[in-house]
Amino acid sequence: MKKNIALQSAIAGVVALGFLAVGTPSIADGKHGKMKMEGEKCYGVAKAGMNDCKSGLHGCKGKAEKDNDKASFIVVPHGTCAKIAGGSTHAG
Repeated sequence: MKKNIALQSAIAGVVALGFLAVGTPSIADGKHGKMKMEGEKCYGVAKAGMNDCKSGLHGCKGKAEKDNDKASFIVVPHGTCAKIAGGSTHAG
């Protein structure tokens, strides 16, 4: 009986992961692995560790060391950055 429950749990987990994989949009174009940006870069509004991509100070997503770093950005829908206090479409 315990094997049956374990098997059912394993199958449910695999099915759930399958749904997550299908429902998660890909950010790479598949050919070159480049990030697709649907929006504009908004600098100076990212929370520490929550930036979207590299900046002049670091080379990876999520590496901003302080809140509202003027060199780090997040991608927002076009026109949104102008509505955010402290947001800029240019670094620095």
